[in-house]
Amino acid sequence: MSNPVFTDVVFVGDMREVRSLYGKMKRLEERKQPLEENGCYWAKRWLGYLVARLGEDWHEVYCRGTWKFLRKTGHSVLFLTETAWKPPFELFKMIQRHYPSLQFYFEAEGEEWDAYITNDIEGHYFPYRYIIDCEPDIEYFNTIEAAAAHLSTYIGKCIVPTWESLNNAADEWNNKHKDSDWPVNVKQIEVIDNHDI
Repeated sequence: MSNPVFTDVVFVGDMREVRSLYGKMKRLEERKQPLEENGCYWAKRWLGYLVARLGEDWHEVYCRGTWKFLRKTGHSVLFLTETAWKPPFELFKMIQRHYPSLQFYFEAEGEEWDAYITNDIEGHYFPYRYIIDCEPDIEYFNTIEAAAAHLSTYIGKCIVPTWESLNNAADEWNNKHKDSDWPVNVKQIEVIDNHDI
């Protein structure tokens, strides 16, 4: 079984190109039958159908997964992908080739992939940089100070707002609560450049 990677993505640019991309994806979602048979995916939101709809060969573009939560707001198209092993960067770049005005920003997470990344350097669409996973929820934070304050409240001990301190506090908590069904996990969302993908 593959390890899932969840990627939120937003394409921003010229309104005509936004409407065109959104329209193609929406029509694929509304089809009564899938665009073509592929032997693996029957969901109408398979990424390979979008590759085919844009006139490319889905055998040549990494598209092992689906999209959901498609929406259009102003000059942007947003959706979430669930893919196997890695984010569908090839697909995002292919969309950009077909729609040159569109820029894409993403935030990708994969527990087994153990990577949390974004290319939104300024944090305009994906501002979160830290994740604290402790009972009862997973919380996202823009700053290390906010993450440290949240974890401090949870464990009942003041934590200095540094990455090392967050990790040490989580390790200490987990060592003291080995029987807990929900260990404390801290994650940092790495900011990368599109040239790195």
